[in-house]
Amino acid sequence: MKLFSRLWLLLLAVTATAVHAQDRIVTLGSDVTEIVFALGQGDRIIAVDDTSMYPAQTAKLPKLGYLRQLAPEPILATRPTLILASRGAGPEAVLRQVERAGVKLVAVPDEPSAAGIAAKIRTVAAALGLPKEGEKLAAATISRLPKTQPEAGPRMILVLANAPGRILAAGTGTAGDALIRLSGGRNAFVADGYKPLSPEAALAANPDVILVPSHVVGMLGGLDAIRNDPALVRTSAVQKNRVFVVDSLAGLNFGPRLPDAIARLNSQIAAR
Repeated sequence: MKLFSRLWLLLLAVTATAVHAQDRIVTLGSDVTEIVFALGQGDRIIAVDDTSMYPAQTAKLPKLGYLRQLAPEPILATRPTLILASRGAGPEAVLRQVERAGVKLVAVPDEPSAAGIAAKIRTVAAALGLPKEGEKLAAATISRLPKTQPEAGPRMILVLANAPGRILAAGTGTAGDALIRLSGGRNAFVADGYKPLSPEAALAANPDVILVPSHVVGMLGGLDAIRNDPALVRTSAVQKNRVFVVDSLAGLNFGPRLPDAIARLNSQIAAR
């Protein structure tokens, strides 16, 4: 009887895996897409949103539009059976419409923290029928994050732009703030969320290090323009040439590559 029970459980597990393997998966969000590939399941993805640009295989997949401005028709045209959607995907009405069409939708959490990375990996892995693999990937990712002491780290700000030449800084509750803290720094910008950075606020913060996501460099006219911006030019970071570019996807989407982004950043900082 025990042998029969074991064989029956094994058959159920194999059947469940086979059912999952037949899924036609759409991923919405660069973090979600990267996690599916990191779990070795990228060949099951049939389409992605425009922010999903890593790994290189995503270039060959149909693109469904910008993450926050999706439409139901392109998604449904791919005939998906499973949609894995980052919290930022939307509009919400579009996702609900796709769900009503009979497509399974899994909402993936997106808290910018070490625990948040583990939670999103587990959520994606469970949806793919790979909970054990998810636990391994989550543990491996978290273990590679540095053991930091932010109270002793350099004062940093991370800048964004909401229009060409208009600088914002990352305050508390943002992915930028979490990146600073996980890399061992202290956020020198005192505010909630992303706020405009005036010359007065920049001087008051006077960061030792300025971080610029790679997608922002072009928006602000290049690194020279950023260094010479009136809001930044007199800061200690600019005066000491400690302005660093961070890979926007690896550093801010809080996926499996975050430890690599932090390692590269800390290596650059240590070299100056």
